[in-house]
Amino acid sequence: MLNINLSTILLQMANFFILVIILYQFLLNPLKKAMQKREEQVTSAMDDAAKAKQEAEKVRQEYEQKSNNIDAEIAARKNEARIVIEQTRQQMLSEVQENVEHLRHQAEESLDSLRAEAIQQHKKEIADLVAQFAREMMTDLMNPQIHALYQDEFLEKIEGIDLSKFVEGASPTEVQYIKAIMATEPDKDFQKRLEAIVKKQITLPVNLTFEIDEKLIAGGILRFENELIDGSLGGQINKLKKQYQENA
Repeated sequence: MLNINLSTILLQMANFFILVIILYQFLLNPLKKAMQKREEQVTSAMDDAAKAKQEAEKVRQEYEQKSNNIDAEIAARKNEARIVIEQTRQQMLSEVQENVEHLRHQAEESLDSLRAEAIQQHKKEIADLVAQFAREMMTDLMNPQIHALYQDEFLEKIEGIDLSKFVEGASPTEVQYIKAIMATEPDKDFQKRLEAIVKKQITLPVNLTFEIDEKLIAGGILRFENELIDGSLGGQINKLKKQYQENA
């Protein structure tokens, strides 16, 4: 039969409870607190990791956004550059076309001018040759009878002109110096007839002199102070030469 000592059992139970209390107070609570602290640290670390992940994701998104923006900006700049290059090219082409057109017009104007000058020079040369030929031919044909006919024609021309208009505004006492330039030496009769015609139309004092110029070929010129009346064959040839140059 077991000998159970109640006091021993109670004492052991008391020791057990004391041990439990000691373990609870000095081991379980610190362990529990350590585990709680560890849990909090793990939770905090997980939260920090989550925040870091969120921030990393945010940074990644911002980077991608910036990268997309940069790509878009680069594309926009490229497009803008292409537009500017195209506009510049079009402007340069336009300027080149304008310059080419301007040069073409200048070339055409130069050619027209050179052509006109060449034609004018050609007409002048022809007119000079014709005039020279006419002078030489008429000079060779001249004789006293033909000279007399041209002198009579000269007198008729002078007689048919109002000579008073060539001395308008002159003082009544002012002597009018008039020169008759003839192709050949006129005879006394011609000189008297011309002087009579002049004095008939001009009531002012007149000093009429005569001069010889064989280049006139035939006929003569009546020269006032600032004007002249050309009734010479050389003058007629020069007049025809000028008309040919203007109308040919």
